[in-house]
Amino acid sequence: YKDEGASGWAEKSYTEVGEVVQHLSLGLMDLGIEKGDKVSILANTRPEWTYFDFAALTAGATVVPIYQTNSPDECQYVLENSDAKVVVVEDDEQMEKIRSVRDRLPLLEQVIRMTGESDDAISFADLEARGARRDASEWEARWQSVTPEDICTFIYTSGTTGPPKGCVISHGNYRSMLDMVLEVGVLGDDEVTYLYLPLAHSFALLIQFGTVALGATLAYWERDPLKIIPDLAQVRPTYFPSVPRIFEKIYT
Repeated sequence: YKDEGASGWAEKSYTEVGEVVQHLSLGLMDLGIEKGDKVSILANTRPEWTYFDFAALTAGATVVPIYQTNSPDECQYVLENSDAKVVVVEDDEQMEKIRSVRDRLPLLEQVIRMTGESDDAISFADLEARGARRDASEWEARWQSVTPEDICTFIYTSGTTGPPKGCVISHGNYRSMLDMVLEVGVLGDDEVTYLYLPLAHSFALLIQFGTVALGATLAYWERDPLKIIPDLAQVRPTYFPSVPRIFEKIYT
């Protein structure tokens, strides 16, 4: 991934990612997240999206993704409809959306920031520090208590056909999809996958899970559509999941 303001690409090993995930997960538990609680993520596809996804899932929570392009009212609808207890926001732009609707969300207890700091939210570093103070055995016990019947995620439709509808997907369901992906051989364990599709979408989420299940490499875009082509030239991915419109643009 490209570090904020850095010129080159940064790398993280699975061990390093695992430590971050464990601390964030224990941090969520420190905030009172119980098994079955809903944790929403409102952000562009970026490494921190993956960290919080696995942190919430290993805490036994259900992840509720929100498209980063959604309006404040659309964000409020998904948060309210899903009974979200926590929302993780990417930056000032996404934070502002939540601020404008927070008084309409009585069940929303905490806002966490991926980047930056503000008085009305918990920063990434603060949450990580809270988790680092807790015992790793708590985390082990929590993720081991998750069963195939537990709910993994609510995937909401884009809302182009009326109010978004939440599709309830269990851990067992996603495991079956992953088994199918691995069986068909869509991804290999030496794959370098370039990920720019929104992780709020079921396809990108499946690719994220599949890449991690194989121990392959995920390369995250720079959150700038104009840099996709230069990124591809530098990263030289072996797998580039996309939608037809992007391939049409590249071809043109």
